[in-house]
Amino acid sequence: MDSNVSRRKFLGGIIAIPTLAALGAPLAAVGQYVYPPDSLLQPPAPKKIGTLADLKPMEALRFDYNDIPCMAIKVKDQVIAYTLKCTHLGCTVDVPKGSLEGKKLICPCHGGEFDPEGTNVGGPPPKPLVRLAVEVKENGDIIVKEGAA
Repeated sequence: MDSNVSRRKFLGGIIAIPTLAALGAPLAAVGQYVYPPDSLLQPPAPKKIGTLADLKPMEALRFDYNDIPCMAIKVKDQVIAYTLKCTHLGCTVDVPKGSLEGKKLICPCHGGEFDPEGTNVGGPPPKPLVRLAVEVKENGDIIVKEGAA
């Protein structure tokens, strides 16, 4: 067995180790998109966000759904819910306190404006806030789930 390692083999080994490490990180990142975890493939479970008694007309009920800030609002006799991620670049939209009657929800990043029902009314957002499906149970529980409203 030869215990002498040539300079060429030694330097080759020294260069190969950081090169393989540098290639491993991007490959691992790409692998997460090619083979996402099962939790990302499953839609989030429906979530109870409150009751009709908790929801005053034209006042926001804020909640998180799938780690995304959201809100529900009672407009006339209908409960609507939507995410608070601006459709321009994904910043979280500010919601004023109290009644939203005649007020706008403003995106702090680029000044996008939405009415209380989530419709884009000014600024750069190209479309309304993303709606969530809402189900009001007979006992008054408000359930939100992903999907078309």
